[in-house]
Amino acid sequence: MKYQFGRNRSEFWITVYENEDCYSISTNERYIDIINYAFPNLVANSPTKWKKSEKYNNMSNLWIPEGCYTQEVMNDFLEWCNEVTQNVLWIHLNKNIEDYFYDELDYCIASDFNIVYGEGRTEIGEAEYQLKYNIDNLSEKEQTQYADLIMHRMLDNCKYIPIYNTLDWCISPMPASNEGKTKMAWQMAEAMSRQLNFSFIAPTLNCDKPQMKQLTVEDKIAIWKEIYDNNNVVLNSHVRGKNIIVVDDLYQSGATIWEYAKYLKKMGAKQVCGIVCVKSLRNSDNT
Repeated sequence: MKYQFGRNRSEFWITVYENEDCYSISTNERYIDIINYAFPNLVANSPTKWKKSEKYNNMSNLWIPEGCYTQEVMNDFLEWCNEVTQNVLWIHLNKNIEDYFYDELDYCIASDFNIVYGEGRTEIGEAEYQLKYNIDNLSEKEQTQYADLIMHRMLDNCKYIPIYNTLDWCISPMPASNEGKTKMAWQMAEAMSRQLNFSFIAPTLNCDKPQMKQLTVEDKIAIWKEIYDNNNVVLNSHVRGKNIIVVDDLYQSGATIWEYAKYLKKMGAKQVCGIVCVKSLRNSDNT
């Protein structure tokens, strides 16, 4: 029997073949560590471990013969496969930014798209929109309901990436001026830091940032690179040897978060993961 798990425009997919005397698991090799983190005994019990596919690029296979698994574990694994591929979007480089970055973000997940074609905003997309653009018209109760929805989803999504195997994880928002620190994305990062009891890395922008909404992706990347190269972002703590979760509200092209991840890696960060509220349907920015 063949089980296929995946989601349109999400990078993480898993295919499981159930045979009479074995299981065979295939996945995008970038996400092997996610499977190993959730089910370490699968790779530990496999005689051959993960092997790169000779037929397909960026694919690896794991063979688990009879006697090396229990049916209970495999049933749990199949249930987890559905959850990990359906409950979040796994985002990586797209054609608009792939020429500028490589592995600066180890993983990046979004709770959902902000909208669905023909159906309007998703549940979390509506919450993000209301808190970001319509907050002045919301009652205190409505604000709390939307904020609780977003925080619950984003905190729950943390279980899918390997952040609990070390104490050196920190939370950071995108760089912002003092005015920007009052906005939704920064406040989300502060709330997640408190909930997870992780240190908070505050990146303060100490220069005037031009309006970027109508810029091309290339121009946006160039501006952020210049800001970092000129030391116009000040961190309140060193990041060398630390693992950083970058929190943001919206992922469009990804240029901004990938450039920040590149800066953090340059400053000595060990791993950088992105956890964002929603992904826009398009991979371009506002131009």
